[in-house]
Amino acid sequence: MKNFKFYHSYLILFIFAGLFLNSCKDNNTPEPTSYEYYLSSELKTQITSQEAAANFIKAAPEAVAISPLIRFDVEVYKITYKTTFKEKNIQASGLVCFPKAAGNYPILSFQNGTNTVYSDAPSVSSDNDMFSIMESVTSMGFIVVIPDYIGFGASENIPHPYLDAKSSTQSILDMIRAAKEYSTDAKVLAKASKDLFIFGYSQGGWATMELQKTIEKDYSSEFNLKASSCGAGPYSIEYMNKYIVDKIDYSKPYFLAYLLNSYDIIDAFTNPLTDFIQAPYAAKIPGLFDGKHSGGAINAELTTQMANFLTPEYRAGYATDAKYAGVRSAFTSNSITAWNATTPMKLFHGADDDLIPSGLSQKMLADFKTKGMTDSKIQLVIIPNVGHETGVYPTGMQTILWFLSLLK
Repeated sequence: MKNFKFYHSYLILFIFAGLFLNSCKDNNTPEPTSYEYYLSSELKTQITSQEAAANFIKAAPEAVAISPLIRFDVEVYKITYKTTFKEKNIQASGLVCFPKAAGNYPILSFQNGTNTVYSDAPSVSSDNDMFSIMESVTSMGFIVVIPDYIGFGASENIPHPYLDAKSSTQSILDMIRAAKEYSTDAKVLAKASKDLFIFGYSQGGWATMELQKTIEKDYSSEFNLKASSCGAGPYSIEYMNKYIVDKIDYSKPYFLAYLLNSYDIIDAFTNPLTDFIQAPYAAKIPGLFDGKHSGGAINAELTTQMANFLTPEYRAGYATDAKYAGVRSAFTSNSITAWNATTPMKLFHGADDDLIPSGLSQKMLADFKTKGMTDSKIQLVIIPNVGHETGVYPTGMQTILWFLSLLK
């Protein structure tokens, strides 16, 4: 009898424990969802609406005029996601920023400019001034996505494939897809709509235009692309190569060094760097792109005098010599050719930009119009009295205001 009472009491305890555990599981720990792209998340920071307003005003005092448009607090997450590079599955990362308010929101994907330092990747340096501003844009009613690019963040074990169209576009698309998947999580109040805005500057301007072309061509049913803002990008690498080769002095030699070193690593051509770059610089270059040297530090190890930096053979023969056929092919395949785009576009460029000249944006505008685009679809904004580095903030402010006008 004692044994029966003991087992009876044990059975009741077991049943109640099971009911309690099942109740906790049902209410607090839903079964994990299987995602195609999204892997994991980490909360990086939270931004109040007041802090968001302060971030804008810090960058541009005139931004006080847009303070009434700032409505939401913001949560900023680093996410890791699945993508591919050179036909292999890899993990990449970036930032996703959500309004802390329930509702459906369009995604705004921001592609940042040229970076050579691991610690400056968006998911590592989320408090960087430019990234803080883009994170704060979330407070106006967007889900903001900021990819790290392959070669940074979770994928820093892979050398960054600088200005490689295929891998750049694929990794950004998969980042946007991962962000949309993550927004379906029950703990995330903000849900992603199908609408997409894209914006980038410098390398990011090029990446944004490549992304737009790919979405319009192959993924228009997946993404409702609302607008594209491309700032001061090296859209034609062929144009940029000629511009730099023809210069007596080019203040940022690391740009061409980064490009040639990257294309060498991904086997875009078979030439050694010594076919393009003179000693002692050619031997230095691979070690300078180690994720620890900034663009300024790399420039200090090179020379701004193109006659001393580039080989005479390359300067004289890059356009016609069979020796350089491989590099010409790489430049062509990663340059953007205009098309009759269906998405509203704005091109921004600083009038005093001597790193990527405004003439390139003017050429792209003319090419787009030749393909059939009209003034109602594409516009070039030349910003007076600013260069390449000083053009990013005015480009960003005008882009944000334009995007907001399209939400109405």
